[in-house]
Amino acid sequence: MNSTPGTSLLDHLDAFRSTLLWCLGAVVVMSVPGSIFTFPLLMRYVAFVCPPGVELHYFTPFEPLIVQLELGLLTGCVLSLPVILVKLWSFVAPGLYLHEKRWVLFFIISSLVLMSMGVALSLGAVVPIVMNFSGSFAADGLKPVIGLGAFLKMAAMLSAGFAIVFEIPVALLLAIRFGIVRVESLQKHRPLIVVILFVGAALLTPPDIISQLLMGLPGWILFELTLFIGAGIAPRQNREDETEEYPVVLSSAVTPETVLTEQDTTACRTSDSQLHYVDDITYRRAARKKRKIRHI
Repeated sequence: MNSTPGTSLLDHLDAFRSTLLWCLGAVVVMSVPGSIFTFPLLMRYVAFVCPPGVELHYFTPFEPLIVQLELGLLTGCVLSLPVILVKLWSFVAPGLYLHEKRWVLFFIISSLVLMSMGVALSLGAVVPIVMNFSGSFAADGLKPVIGLGAFLKMAAMLSAGFAIVFEIPVALLLAIRFGIVRVESLQKHRPLIVVILFVGAALLTPPDIISQLLMGLPGWILFELTLFIGAGIAPRQNREDETEEYPVVLSSAVTPETVLTEQDTTACRTSDSQLHYVDDITYRRAARKKRKIRHI
C-alpha cells in the first residue's frame, strides 16, 4: 500500500485487514506440507539426539496427531515468514523516513540471523546434551520413559530461551541508537548484567552446567559485542571545548570597551543604565552544560 496525503483511516484499516489475511493465508498454506513432511524429520531428529536404548512414547491415542499438527503449524509460520515480512513491510514502509527504514531493516535482518543462530545452537548442541544427561540416570530397574509431547515441549522451550538470549543485543543496540540507554551505563553495570545473564541461563536450561554455559557464554560474548558496536552508533552529543568562552550580546547602550566581570553580572542586569541581554540560545546551552557564562 502506498500511503498518500488523502488516504483515510478506513483505507488504512482495509489495507491492514488485507495484510493480515495474506499473512494468515500464507501460514495456512505452508502448514499443509509442514504437517506432512516434518513428522518423519522429527523421528530422525529424535534418533539423533537420544542416547542408545532411549525411545520416546506417547500416552494418549491422539498425541502423535497433535504433535504432527503442532509441528505443521510451526513449520508453516517459518516457511511463510518471507511472505509475512514482505506484506508487513509494504504496509509500514510508506509511513517511514529513510533512516527509519534502514533501522527497521537492520532490526529484521539481525533478528532473523541471531534467532537462527540461537535455535541452531539449541537443537544441535543443547538438546542432545540434555537427552544424554537424562539417559545417564538409567540403571537396572530404572528405565527412562519419555513422552513425545514432553520432548517436543522441552525442545521448544530451550529453542525459545536461546532465541530470546540471542535477541537481547538487537534490542540493546536499538535502545542505544535512539538514546534510551547509554553505553556508559551498560559498562558501569557490566558485572550485574553478566550475573543476570548466567542466572537466566540457569533458569532457562536443565540443571547441568554444560547447557547453562552454552547459553550464558554466548550471551556474554554478544553483550560485549553490543557494547563495542553501540559505542559507534550512539547518538553524538554536542561537545564543546572545555575552554570555550561564551560571548554576551550587548545592547547599543554599552560600548565595546565595557568589560563585565562575573561579579558584576547581577548588578548589570538590574542596572537601568547598562541593561544588556544575553543571547538566549547561548545562555541555554551554557546552562545545560552547567558552565558559567563569561563575558568579553
